[in-house]
Parts: sequence; structure tokens; C-alpha cells
Amino acid sequence: MPADTAVLHFGSVASWTPPGSDHIHTAVQRLRAQGTALISYDPNIRPALLGDAAGARHAVERSVGVSHIVKASREDAEWLYPGTGIERIAARWIVLGALLVVVTDGAAGAHAFHTSGGGFSRPGRKAAVVDTVRAGDAFTAGLLGALLRSELYTPQTLAAAATAVLATAVDDAVLVSALTCERMGADPPTALPRPHQPAHAP
Repeated sequence: MPADTAVLHFGSVASWTPPGSDHIHTAVQRLRAQGTALISYDPNIRPALLGDAAGARHAVERSVGVSHIVKASREDAEWLYPGTGIERIAARWIVLGALLVVVTDGAAGAHAFHTSGGGFSRPGRKAAVVDTVRAGDAFTAGLLGALLRSELYTPQTLAAAATAVLATAVDDAVLVSALTCERMGADPPTALPRPHQPAHAP
């Protein structure tokens, strides 16, 4: 792990498949203890590989406990916790250590829950769906990019973030995911570079 790591995202098969998962967890746990980097996690559940939900919950919750941002689909969350609403699932993950939990909900958009106790939902965007491959990963990239543009790139700034700023970030993530679904294959859009700003306004 580079010493100057500022933002780290991990998840999916590697995060819950031993022996690699143990090495990943140790590295992320060490980074979390330092308290400077922002850590994002997406379990990206694959039931056929995980087997039973009870065993999967242990692996996922271990990773949630070292993360600041947790993104999961409604389908993943409800498979892990059968019969449990996403509000209760998000509350549990926040107790475990997450600062922001975002649950994507397909065409319905996304639901976000913050450590301050605030929760909100953002609508989906109409899209001419061609391929949903990597739509979830595109959502995460859009969310992290938006948080960075809003200068929410430390655990401290994320914890103190205003709901309006977080809502805008989730809207951006929904847009990125929708645009990705309109393209064949894993082909997310790229952000336009910011125009150059003079050091001193005239």
C-alpha cells in the first residue's frame, strides 16, 4: 500500500475469497487505523460463490467494519439479510463503522444513509438500456468522483458532510451509471476536465 494513499476502493470476489481476502483485510485495516485515507467498499455479492448468507454476512461485515463508504445493491443487501429492510441494514453497517451507506435500487435510483442519522433517496434516470455490465462499478466511480470534487476525501470531511452535498454526489453517481447502461460493455463516461482557474481573479 503506497504511503500516500488518499482514497482506496476494494470489494467483490477478492474481498471475501481466502487466502487473498485476509491479506486485503489486513492492509485495509491498517489504512483505516491511520485515519487519513477514505476507504470505499462494495461487497458485490455472488451467491453461487458465497454459498449461504450467514457465512457471507460474516465476511461482508468484517469489511464493512474497516470502511467509510459502503455501496451495495438492494438485491445484494436483501440476500445478505433476508426479510430485513434496507434502512435497518444500513443502520447496522453504520454501527459497524461506515460513515455513508448507499444502496442502489435499479431504475428507482439510490438510497443513502449517513452517520449523522440522515437518510434520503434520489430518483433514477431514464436510460435506453443496452447493457448493464459494470453499472454498479460505474455508480461507485461516479460517487467517489463527485465526493472528491466536493473535497470530501477524508473521513473527517465525509462525517461532517451536508445532506445537500451528499445528495448531489449520489445524483452524479446515478447519472454515470445510467450513461454506462446505454453503452455496450464496461464503458463508463469520463468527466470533463475542469477549466483552468486563474490564481487571482481580475
